[in-house]
Amino acid sequence: MLVRRSLGLWLCSSLIGLLAGLGSAQEEDQVVVRFEPADLVHVIEGTVHEVTWSTPLDDVSRVTASVEDQMVAEVVGVSDVTRSAPGGNATHYGSLNVSALFIGYNKVRVTLFDRQDVVVGEGTLDMSVLLSYQKINDIFTLTIGILVAVVYINMGATMDLKIIKNISKKPIGPLLGIVCQYLFMPLIAFGLGKLAFPENVLAQLGMFLTGCSPGGGLSNMWTYLLGGSLDLSILMTFTSTIFAFATLPLWVFLMGPVILGETDFAIPYKDIAMLVVSLSVPCCVGILVQRFLPRVAKVLEWLLTPLSIFIVVFIFTFGVYANIYVFSFFDLRTLLVGFGLPTIGYLTGLLAAKLFRLPTQDVIAISIETGVQNASVAIFILKFTLEKPAGDLTVVFPAASTVMTPVPLLLVLIAQKIYSCTAKSKSADIAPLEGKAGLENKKNNKKNEKGHSTQKEMKKQFEGGVDNPAVQLQDEAV
Repeated sequence: MLVRRSLGLWLCSSLIGLLAGLGSAQEEDQVVVRFEPADLVHVIEGTVHEVTWSTPLDDVSRVTASVEDQMVAEVVGVSDVTRSAPGGNATHYGSLNVSALFIGYNKVRVTLFDRQDVVVGEGTLDMSVLLSYQKINDIFTLTIGILVAVVYINMGATMDLKIIKNISKKPIGPLLGIVCQYLFMPLIAFGLGKLAFPENVLAQLGMFLTGCSPGGGLSNMWTYLLGGSLDLSILMTFTSTIFAFATLPLWVFLMGPVILGETDFAIPYKDIAMLVVSLSVPCCVGILVQRFLPRVAKVLEWLLTPLSIFIVVFIFTFGVYANIYVFSFFDLRTLLVGFGLPTIGYLTGLLAAKLFRLPTQDVIAISIETGVQNASVAIFILKFTLEKPAGDLTVVFPAASTVMTPVPLLLVLIAQKIYSCTAKSKSADIAPLEGKAGLENKKNNKKNEKGHSTQKEMKKQFEGGVDNPAVQLQDEAV
């Protein structure tokens, strides 16, 4: 009995050792090509890096190297295959030089051939390239964060209880705007991202976060220019900003796994939620300023509009300089999606407001507030929460939406001006014609009166003369 147990234990241990040996052998077979360094992560564009490869394969006579994306990097040199010294872990080795060209992710692929020119092994090296002017880009990101915080302080300081009362009395407009802003726009952005960039997770995430952003930007200015209700526009900007603290993290939690699918990329849900919630702190500071420092609150209220304009100018000047790389990604597809998101938003808000038979001014305000997104919030969140260069790549799509957002509104404004000028010219042309026609009618009436009196005199003379009393009585009766 003891012998049987010992034999059984020996067989089990031998089987386990055999399986472990097979597993280690398989792992060694899988690692056909090793690299030193193991990857090229966070290298700076414009730099060249030497990579050494080695392999335990016996028959290797030729090697080639290539990259997946030639816009991001290129292989500038490959050495010949060299036989390793006996006793080492590798039988052959070599080196290659990789040049980092532009921001992005890439893979360097090395292929080994034997004497018959048959592929005997392959290896892949991960690579990511950062901007050469990354410090300037970081300064822009930090400045945007500070400006967004200051705007939220101003909004808290200018908050008025009358606004809350107006919401409770006439809630249809603001509530309809919130539904359009935080139900329809995220779904529209999600659908456009999936349709236009089915294989690009970063593009989908950038588009989706743009659609989840609150209203703002220059929506109030465009509402005023196009004849909408400015009061409703300001009210909707305020309410959408407050609701963003809850809706934006919620949408990311719900749709983030759907966007990622089976990819290895991970969304920092906690960081995004903490960052969005932290934006409520400046708003609370503004409320405290209004409560205890009313004079300072008046100054902040006066600064709100100039500050909003300054942010837009800052983005389109220093922001363009610090993020000039985004224009290299502006192909036709990206611009069409950037144009489509706000345009569909305008139409969605327009149809929803028309469905509820709201006044024309309210329809214009809801339409504009639905389509105009505060893309600076999306850019701030993406840059601060995602690792580089993912954060820098995702902001391409909020930037495209920002550039294309004014285009439909500008076209409508031009059409309005042309229509009003045409209507004025038509009214100016019709007025002189009516004046001439009036003078001619007066002249014709006078001629008719003279002709009618002449006929009466002739009739009097024919019937009995001028002194005939019967005729005179008939004329008086008439």
